[in-house]
Amino acid sequence: HTMPKNPAPPTQGKSGKLNPTLANIRNKKIKKLGDLHPKSRKASKAHKDLLHMDKKVFHIATRDLKYKPELMKMSFFQRSIWMDQKKVYTLEELKELANEYTERHDDEIADAYQEAKIFGTSGVKRLAPTSRAGQYETLRLHEKELLENGKFSVPDLTNPRVVRDLSEWKSGNVDQMKSLKTIEVGLPEEQHMEEDGKEAGGAKGAEEAGMDVPEQA
Repeated sequence: HTMPKNPAPPTQGKSGKLNPTLANIRNKKIKKLGDLHPKSRKASKAHKDLLHMDKKVFHIATRDLKYKPELMKMSFFQRSIWMDQKKVYTLEELKELANEYTERHDDEIADAYQEAKIFGTSGVKRLAPTSRAGQYETLRLHEKELLENGKFSVPDLTNPRVVRDLSEWKSGNVDQMKSLKTIEVGLPEEQHMEEDGKEAGGAKGAEEAGMDVPEQA
């Protein structure tokens, strides 16, 4: 038998064997996502559902935990390629993906703040750094700072070869991951403009309040 030119990424069960049920569900979710308007709420929910399902079946095939953060990052971009069915990305599209990645824990962080509010600690400004949500919040702030400074490292999906290699990457393979070319990116243009607007608004408010505002270099 000949293999199809672009086989669908395998979905594995605990035994490591192909799980046709999960594969069929995943393919149906991808088709459903493709039929929806990309900016609609239904598309957003379908996208999250698919990511959640992939996260459940994802298994890191290595004992070296020091690579776990990078492996999880590469897995996110790999799944994005599978869902987008793209052969190459523009730099702006890659920035948007990077920004989406930094916000992957936002729901859990928001839930933690909501829970704090319910239990009468609504004045809390930051979550406990030792809590899981608090660790996610600290990580988010760090990654956002890298983005704002144009120093957030991601696979270079503006290169068609990297897109192809990452799409075919065997999740958890550290050696293959190291061979993938990366690039440092910043905030998407739209969000960059929003951040500039906030800074300008803050400076204007300070001037109106009679405060000294440092000159821009």
